[in-house]
Amino acid sequence: MKRVITPAVHEESERLCDVTGKPAVARLLMTFCYGSMRDGDVLDVDLSSEAAEEVLKLLQSKYPQFLPEETDCIMRCPLCGRS
Repeated sequence: MKRVITPAVHEESERLCDVTGKPAVARLLMTFCYGSMRDGDVLDVDLSSEAAEEVLKLLQSKYPQFLPEETDCIMRCPLCGRS
């Protein structure tokens, strides 16, 4: 027999850009490891398409060897499930 103690709640959420407030399409994650000046710190930022392009251009202007690569997208559309 199953007795429900606390009814489940269906939660829906969306990721918004930390800069623009628009829907996020990218995530910037920097984890600082042992030996760095910021040992143990983490920077985790959700970015809209526009903000992500600005960050990528800024990074590539200083380090042109940093090029995005095609890969299986880990973020899927919550509506249709496509990546």
